[in-house]
Amino acid sequence: MREITHTATFCPGDPVNRILEDFECPACGHRDPGDLFPSIARDRVRLFCDCCGAFVTIFLSEEQVDIVLRHGARSG
Repeated sequence: MREITHTATFCPGDPVNRILEDFECPACGHRDPGDLFPSIARDRVRLFCDCCGAFVTIFLSEEQVDIVLRHGARSG
């Protein structure tokens, strides 16, 4: 299994679908439809891609963390 890192690139004014693109697997583009906004640990999200088997770490800025937490609270 491979490990992949990715730095999120979305901006505060981006629409939700653009934000969600940063949580797709960088290797194959797969996104778990059941987990709209994944849980964040400090400044990163760790995902396992069920499609290609990669472990993905996505790094976020403080501002991006705040945005995801706000959207996650609204979707829950």
